[in-house]
Amino acid sequence: MNQEEFLRKWNLEKPIYEAWGKFIILHISSTLEKKGLNPKHFLKIPVIERLKEDNSLIDKAFIRKTYTDPYNEIEDKVGLRFVVLLTDEIKTLIEIITSDESWIAIHARDYEKEKEEKPLLFAYQSMHFILRPSKEFEFNSIRIPIDIPCEVQIRTLLQHAHAELTHDAIYKSSKKIKPHVNRTVSKCMALIETTDDFFCVATKALQEGPVLEFKIVERLDSLFLIKIGLHSYHEKSSLIIFDTFEKFITEDLIDNIDKLLNRKPYLIDKIKVKYSIFKIYQQSVILFAYWLIDTKKRRTQEDWPLDRKILELLATDLGISLNN
Repeated sequence: MNQEEFLRKWNLEKPIYEAWGKFIILHISSTLEKKGLNPKHFLKIPVIERLKEDNSLIDKAFIRKTYTDPYNEIEDKVGLRFVVLLTDEIKTLIEIITSDESWIAIHARDYEKEKEEKPLLFAYQSMHFILRPSKEFEFNSIRIPIDIPCEVQIRTLLQHAHAELTHDAIYKSSKKIKPHVNRTVSKCMALIETTDDFFCVATKALQEGPVLEFKIVERLDSLFLIKIGLHSYHEKSSLIIFDTFEKFITEDLIDNIDKLLNRKPYLIDKIKVKYSIFKIYQQSVILFAYWLIDTKKRRTQEDWPLDRKILELLATDLGISLNN
């Protein structure tokens, strides 16, 4: 296949590669949502399918490298890049990619394995997979055959910053890079790896505690929906209340709140009436606040972290006076 034939075939198949890339993005995003992860938050940069430019593809196929069958051997004609915050989150994407039956995933590059084999080398890092459809199918009115590859890269935000800064300057440089420049870049990668380790440790520490351990938020949301019949939302005020009164959160907290609502069913009507008027009534944390006022009035008054008027409003709902 000469260059002209190569480009003719490529221009004909571009829509197929583009559709395959879009399908993967949509499928992975949907799986993240099923896991309770919002792709807009979990992924730090929007994922866009990138088709290789004609000139770059011809340069790679016929000039920079030697291939027996360049069109079929080049596997990054379409590429995707998933960028997350921390290396621990990379594992989530790897699990999704390697367990999905919509495609066959080949591990093209594994930086964790590279670190084990070359522990003293700090170089550009990224997880690379090549995905091909496990069976022929149609997407967006385009038939996608099983031999269509897509390169998927997974990076952290820090790795991405490093790659963006060095890729064109070093990898694509037309002149020989001096040793001290390579050494400086390597030191940057070492610093990035160390920083990520610290971030992972800090994040894990922040996520520890009874709220997560006992799945309080999820269970409280469920109780709110069952009792009130409305969906609840979360704002920073919810987190502040949970954080302030964390010491009172136990595994049986939700059961105790349920008992309170059974004892004082009029609270349910209070929430329904005020749901569209006051934001606090749209947050399931209000049930926790009711329980705090009912069972630990003095400590709740002393430590209440929000506007005092909110506390007084909730106490009035309960029929409790805060003046004695």
